[in-house]
Amino acid sequence: MNRLMRWGLLLVGIVGIAVTTGYFWLKSSLTETLNLETPWPGVVATPPNALQANLPAYSGPHPRTIKRPTETYSFPIPWGQSGPAEPLFAGQKQYPFLCQTLESGLGQPIADNQQGYGVPVYAEHDSGTLTDTIVGYSQDCQLPTRLHYFYANQDEPKRFNEIEQPQAADLLLRVETGTINRFIYALIIPTTTADQRDAPDLSRWNGRAIYHFKGAIGIGFQQGKARLKRIMRDMRPALEQGYAVLYSTGNETDNLYNITLQEDTALRVKQQFVARYGEPRYTIGMGDSGGGLQQYLLAQNRPGLIDGGVAVIAYPDMVTQISYGLDCELMEYYFDHLADDKTFWRSAKHRHYVQGLAYSPTLSPRVEYLNTLASLLRFEMPPQHDGATECNYAWRGSTALINNPKFNSHYPRFSTAVNDSNFWSHWQDNRDIYGTDAGGRAPVPSSNVGVQYGLNAWKNGQINAAQFFDLNRKIGSWKAQADMQQERLWLVSGDDSLRRYSPYGEMNMTHNGKAMALAPRRHGSLEAAQGAYASGDVFIGKLDIPIIDVRPYRDPQLDIHHSWSAISARARIMAANQGKHQRQTIWISHRSYDARWDALQAMSRWLDNLTDNDASTIPPYAEDRCLDANGELIASGNDVWNGDWNQQAPGRCTQAFPFYESTRQAAGDDSRASTLFCQLIPVSQAISSGLYAPLDASAYQSELEATFPDGVCDYRQSDRAARLVN
Repeated sequence: MNRLMRWGLLLVGIVGIAVTTGYFWLKSSLTETLNLETPWPGVVATPPNALQANLPAYSGPHPRTIKRPTETYSFPIPWGQSGPAEPLFAGQKQYPFLCQTLESGLGQPIADNQQGYGVPVYAEHDSGTLTDTIVGYSQDCQLPTRLHYFYANQDEPKRFNEIEQPQAADLLLRVETGTINRFIYALIIPTTTADQRDAPDLSRWNGRAIYHFKGAIGIGFQQGKARLKRIMRDMRPALEQGYAVLYSTGNETDNLYNITLQEDTALRVKQQFVARYGEPRYTIGMGDSGGGLQQYLLAQNRPGLIDGGVAVIAYPDMVTQISYGLDCELMEYYFDHLADDKTFWRSAKHRHYVQGLAYSPTLSPRVEYLNTLASLLRFEMPPQHDGATECNYAWRGSTALINNPKFNSHYPRFSTAVNDSNFWSHWQDNRDIYGTDAGGRAPVPSSNVGVQYGLNAWKNGQINAAQFFDLNRKIGSWKAQADMQQERLWLVSGDDSLRRYSPYGEMNMTHNGKAMALAPRRHGSLEAAQGAYASGDVFIGKLDIPIIDVRPYRDPQLDIHHSWSAISARARIMAANQGKHQRQTIWISHRSYDARWDALQAMSRWLDNLTDNDASTIPPYAEDRCLDANGELIASGNDVWNGDWNQQAPGRCTQAFPFYESTRQAAGDDSRASTLFCQLIPVSQAISSGLYAPLDASAYQSELEATFPDGVCDYRQSDRAARLVN
């Protein structure tokens, strides 16, 4: 063997070792980051009939128009006992249901069966550590109601310590925990050393309460981890002012997005508080993202549950956000793999023309390095990007989480049998609203049939006719739930092959990842979409309490909590209230300033002074505004957020913090961005009625009819799924 060959073999060996070492390092790092190896007990099995076939979609009256059932449980929950497990009006208990009491630091759940349903419960040593002996199983995750004390001092403001008995401290907190509707609740109230379990000292309570909704994205089937010390740290400014704080993992959207169950749970947690401590003067909602979303929907669906809201980086609701969220990967796969003009679509700015969402020329798509590695392992050229969009940076992964019944990002916490037999999707978490098919799967409550992606960009000359037609012919749709395959997300979907990795989910698209002359579009379930409206899952603008919509402006950072959500909520409120937006104000600040505590102060002042006579009057200290990096006022008033969305000249705040929009708005939907099933009209009617103005589309009529054989969306008409609610 000559010297050159030996050096070549040595080099190959070194590269092989480096690649292998790098692979296992990356795998180990991601496994740790994603918590794929966990010491906590998981769900072994579910009780019979966990799935329900052929459930009808909800078709009853809107919740704001009906009286909920009379409470059947006698609050308060006695010390040492668990609260109600069966919801009052939110349907049957969901299984599987993952108990997370241990990781919440509250001990094991109460064993409630010997059949192996739920998580195992172990015998304990005298020290409290667990043995290997299983004494039973818990499917309902119940806990006894307990009293705790925590304290913090000014020298360590973020450190909260638990103690057995009250002691002097700068901030001493009385904390009650237990379970209601199987979720972990906490009632936190400032107190003194005079406090006793059955004789609470309320001298530090200011008589007002905050319901802390937290946030994030989850799809149900879990109790949720109660991070008590984090809640106390986050809410310390309010606790120091004397507010009581109410919380439940059932109102943390990291665990579920079932607004009916969230209403049921919040109502009962508040009843427990009132029974224990008395009626607060008022209750203010507070929370981020899904925690803000709940405030909009609960204010609409259950007037009086909260009296005012500080909705931070909120969406109007979940279901109308998913429509454009599902568009994202359809578009991204088209741009990267199917487009005739891939060079044009490399630009994030060009993608923004048809996606509507924010873009950045300097950021890169999320987990692009994994996509690049996987492409190289398949001996393919990786997709090329000039910048990133909100779709491929912020929404990436959402389609799998929300829409794929086979994908469970928490799969290590469930046995193989449970993972294989359940349907893991946002739709399934709301099966009582959307209904189920013969196999027990809940359907998708939206449609992209007739959506003319990039219509406004074509009309404005930002894309040409060839690009418009190529996009709309090839983009396709998502397959029906029964036809979905497991994701190819490597470790997070339980796939051992990095080579198979794909962030798009193209195998679940109607074109199967291949360019087609006309990729099929498919409807979801119109009945499910009608159920979404009827059940109160869609925010339709009904608002009887004041809400301050607060958000730092992070659109250029491609934050998923885009600022135009505030305008979407505003437009819906105005549509439902003869053009007025009484009770909702919008505060947007520079990204480095968090205005939530300013807003809480304003909301408390607003509620302190609120009377029936001025319920619709917004006081000057709470009106629309924008703030700089130091929290100083840039501008305020009724016109500061004017803009294209309401056909007005841009206001001072809109100029400082401009809005983007959604894929459906870029296709012609209005500023409410709420359409689930558009009204379809023939192409000939669309042309004659001026839908394409100022573009003369008559020369393209035959191409349009071939591309949209079922007709095109006419967003000038109301949503086919909408129901009028008084």
